Amino acid sequence: MQSTQNSRYEKRAKRGLLLGAVLGLVIAAIAAAPRQQSALSTDGAIARVNQSHIDRTEFASAYQALISDKNKAPTEADKKMALDRLIEEELLVQRGLEIGLLDGDNSVRKAVASAVIQFAIAQNPAPPISEADLTTYYQDNLARFTPASRLHIERIYVSAAGKSAAQLAAKLDDIRNALRGGDSFAEVAARLGEPILPDLPKTLLPRAKMIDYLGPELTEAASYLAAGSISDALKSRNGYQFIYVVANQPGQPRPFAELRPQIAKVMQRQRDDRALRDYINWLRARADINLATDAPQ
Repeated sequence: MQSTQNSRYEKRAKRGLLLGAVLGLVIAAIAAAPRQQSALSTDGAIARVNQSHIDRTEFASAYQALISDKNKAPTEADKKMALDRLIEEELLVQRGLEIGLLDGDNSVRKAVASAVIQFAIAQNPAPPISEADLTTYYQDNLARFTPASRLHIERIYVSAAGKSAAQLAAKLDDIRNALRGGDSFAEVAARLGEPILPDLPKTLLPRAKMIDYLGPELTEAASYLAAGSISDALKSRNGYQFIYVVANQPGQPRPFAELRPQIAKVMQRQRDDRALRDYINWLRARADINLATDAPQ
């Protein structure tokens, strides 16, 4: 008898540890898709955990997910296991809120914020993007889809060798801050850049030739930058490079059929961004936000 009890406690302990490991994600899921459990009637609930109810439809989904991984016929024990998991999950969520994980654990807060972002985007009622929308966007943004045929580029190189992740990040931030502060690209390159060979010719080069200096990925990225643009740090083989496009010579736009998947992604991302901005504006409007006198106004 004692052995059976110990075995049962051990199983519970293991299951509790596993559930605890995903506590942050559980809280995020709850925040992202509120179940309105407190408003459920007794008829609509299969269980109540403190003041929260577990809906029968939620239980049915958990049960189906459980038996879908089994080869044997489902049993009453499977139903109990599915319900136990929901109850234990709810207990962990309630305990997480009770001990203030949302207030004190940055990783949980970020997980919740990310989950709410996905929730807001999922609620976007915008109709599907039509073929006419895609074509119009392509015609209105031809320059965006026209890579340069020839490029004149300068660069700032930062080697990753011999630097910790923190040191590398600090070096890149120093360069960003200097460029944003108004220092010329040449000045920042001389002060903070590191040597890299071969030297770039100070003239327009065909893309095929530029690949010899930058590699295909950086050349592709640079070919879509407007003249006078400075990229952020771009990952290269042994470090990072900031690219300054001194001049470019436009080439031919890529055909619509080739770009269609990319255009669809761009348009969907823009729709998602607008939906999220509208949602955040709604949250700000309903919130009571007070700033300290010395806070940015």
